[in-house]
Amino acid sequence: MKKRFIQVAKPTAGFLAIGFAYMIFSELTGLALFCPFWTFLHIYCPGCGVSRMLTHLAHLEFFEAFSSNCALFCLLPLFAAVMIRHVYLFVRYGKKGFSRAETIGTWIIVGILLAFAVVRNLWRIDILIP
Repeated sequence: MKKRFIQVAKPTAGFLAIGFAYMIFSELTGLALFCPFWTFLHIYCPGCGVSRMLTHLAHLEFFEAFSSNCALFCLLPLFAAVMIRHVYLFVRYGKKGFSRAETIGTWIIVGILLAFAVVRNLWRIDILIP
């Protein structure tokens, strides 16, 4: 069990450290990653605004986080719950993979995000624009 915990903890800590360093860098310099969809096609992808959303969440600015990407903001608790469950099952029992219901749920979420991208580009409603 301890070995599996370390297997999860190392990449998680690395991912969080990189994300925190990116947040600090972008706040200090004003430079951020660009979205290739917006840069080359002038359309918003389902992930446009995610960096700002996570930065606002780190500062506990919930309305601004919601405004940056409302779909992912609303799906974040579900994603966090699924990830925590998977990490627990892996560390505790060594279980890998998704159940059939989780796989179907994942595809439903992908569909929601694609629909969100279509709606945010067709109607250009202010709350949907990052």
